[in-house]
Amino acid sequence: MKEEDNEKNSVKPSKPVSFIGFIAGISLSIFGFFYAIPNLEIFGIVWTILAVLMTLFYAINLFTKKGLSLYKFESEDTDKKSK
Repeated sequence: MKEEDNEKNSVKPSKPVSFIGFIAGISLSIFGFFYAIPNLEIFGIVWTILAVLMTLFYAINLFTKKGLSLYKFESEDTDKKSK
């Protein structure tokens, strides 16, 4: 199979899903900063770091055209193959 026969694709969250993820990430980050870190020590720090990273991921997908993909894969064009 030739390299040019493959098409690169990616799967990204939609804008509504990114919006919900962004709002959830902000909520979890606020919870982390004001409750988890002061009361749960190391677990609170890990929680907050993950919440901030989640917020950044969904913010990039929400506010940019290109966004970040969850999955990347190559697909074969079957129409070209059958000709």
